[in-house]
Amino acid sequence: MNLSNIMQGRPLGRRVLEKTALKAVCECQYYDLADCMDATSNSELIDVIFGNYDCAMCGRKGGN
Repeated sequence: MNLSNIMQGRPLGRRVLEKTALKAVCECQYYDLADCMDATSNSELIDVIFGNYDCAMCGRKGGN
């Protein structure tokens, strides 16, 4: 998966976003994301891919 596709606004399939987000999320959030994948928007998945999320469990801070 080429992240430049996202940066350039090229559409990516939902499956690609889901797989990439699961690879990018911290270990603490992996199962939460996997369990809630159907309720997670494409923009939220993109935030995960680029590390723009916080994790209360491991203290990870993401920047938007």
